Amino acid sequence: MRDFIETLRRRLVELGCPTSQVRRLVREVADHREDLKHAALADGLPEVGAETRADVQLGDPLALAEQLMVTLRRSSWWGRHSVIGFGVVPLLAFPVLWLLLLILELAAGFALGYGWDPKKLPAAGNPVGIHHLGMAALCAHYIAIALVTLLFCWLARRSAVSLKWMVTACTICSVYALFVQASIKPHSFAVGVSWTPHWIEAAIPLLIASAIYFFQRRTRQRFREKVVV
Repeated sequence: MRDFIETLRRRLVELGCPTSQVRRLVREVADHREDLKHAALADGLPEVGAETRADVQLGDPLALAEQLMVTLRRSSWWGRHSVIGFGVVPLLAFPVLWLLLLILELAAGFALGYGWDPKKLPAAGNPVGIHHLGMAALCAHYIAIALVTLLFCWLARRSAVSLKWMVTACTICSVYALFVQASIKPHSFAVGVSWTPHWIEAAIPLLIASAIYFFQRRTRQRFREKVVV
């Protein structure tokens, strides 16, 4: 049983199945295998014969892992419509989500820092205060980009789609981040599109995608080492 289950678990991890789903799927298959084994024992087969028949009924663990991944992807809208979910939705949703998160972050900063009192805001003639507000807006801008990117990465991971769809969504976020901007100046707060590329902002989604890729790669490597040991 151990070889069958470990082979199934290893293949699920290699296919990019989320860790929580790996545990659930492996547990369900192990329980089903035990049911098949008990049924074979009830038919009078010996222990070894019952395990062999259960394995035959379940089939090849590698093929079973593929089937389970297909079922897992089809169980969510994002998995069934990967092209729309990670190719079209980011195109439409990134500007809206970015602006919404930016406004929420600035509102939270205003509430915490100034108690919703506009009179406490730095005057236009206070360059230090305006500079601090500008830096706060810039940090909120960075965080909003990162949060939108993480949202699509989480959806891709949760729906167990292939890595290319996560990369597609992150690339779209990166292109948007290259040109969107937010700034605070005396007497004005501006958000919009700038035709001057912002390379730092554009790098944020790509760095997040790279970090997730290397994390998943490291997870698979640790699992292989654990199985070998």
